[in-house]
Amino acid sequence: MNFPVTYREYIAWPLIFGAGLIALWYAVKHAFALPAYTLPAPHEVLAALRDERGVLARAAFATAKGSLTGFSAAVGLGFALSLLIAAFRILRIGLYPYVIFMQMVPIIATAAIIVTWLDAGLPSVAAIAFLIGFFPVVASTVAGLHSVPTKQVELFRLYKARPWQELFLLRVPSSLPYFFTGAKIAATLAVIGSVTGEIFAGSTARGGGLGFMILIYKSSVNTPGIFAATLLCCILGFLFVGTVLLLKRMLLRKWHDSLDTDFNPL
Repeated sequence: MNFPVTYREYIAWPLIFGAGLIALWYAVKHAFALPAYTLPAPHEVLAALRDERGVLARAAFATAKGSLTGFSAAVGLGFALSLLIAAFRILRIGLYPYVIFMQMVPIIATAAIIVTWLDAGLPSVAAIAFLIGFFPVVASTVAGLHSVPTKQVELFRLYKARPWQELFLLRVPSSLPYFFTGAKIAATLAVIGSVTGEIFAGSTARGGGLGFMILIYKSSVNTPGIFAATLLCCILGFLFVGTVLLLKRMLLRKWHDSLDTDFNPL
């Protein structure tokens, strides 16, 4: 039997489980006598974050810039292509299968190709973040545009609505929950794509992002630094996803039940 979850529980239980995971982290480290270069303790990760705060802040900004550029392009162009696929039958039949196919291309292979074409720097990083998020946005949005209840479509056609009216007044609003699902996936993958691109692209004249710093720390066996950079990657990803969920809540909170699945896991 399910019971309503209070806001206190939303705060308290994650904190309790987080404390438990940190305690388990310390227990594993001490039980196996693991040195810092194998598994740093949480306080050692925080110390590395403090000591390297200037370098990591610049790297996080570079990663955020590449992620945001790629994510914005993926969402905008992905939504536009979805409208074209929904509006033109020939695109839906001829092009959409390739959209599904491109989702299966490994990101490592894509990153290697993009870096070969564009060389090191922000363009390569943003392009990789774009490609990793573009196809999930298109796939989810197209599914939403074609998941409108049949009775609603028949009602529009009964009143002789024009195709563009059916598309923008019926299908687009109905597809928004699907679109935000794709955007959430793209937001999750944007930072992953950027970090992968930075690892392949290396450094530029102004320095690299978090992916490049992970390589630097790895070469100097600075494991706490690797953990600190990884923590910042997670925080960036959380901010991206949180922004998408906030926009979804602002647009859909008055009329769609999908918000419950985002904020209530029960």
